[in-house]
Amino acid sequence: MKKQQNNSSEENKDEKITDISIYIAALQATYKPAPDVRHTTHWFTTNEVYDAIKQLDPSADISKEQIFRAMTEAGFSFRVRPGASGCDFRWMLTEK
Repeated sequence: MKKQQNNSSEENKDEKITDISIYIAALQATYKPAPDVRHTTHWFTTNEVYDAIKQLDPSADISKEQIFRAMTEAGFSFRVRPGASGCDFRWMLTEK
């Protein structure tokens, strides 16, 4: 009887995994989480953060869900910008 090979470990080696923490650290070099709306100097959508990462590294294998999780874990919060019409949620950042 021929032993079946486990291709999943081989496939995992071929999968491209990007460590998103390096991008969050780069973001944190310039910005820190804004404590509230009054102290927010920059408002970014998740799409804008995603697009910026992809512009820097087009081969980055990341998802918007990973960005959301990483931003939240780094202490950033998001909400609707004051005066905005509709539900346009953005991350609140302040320049260091």
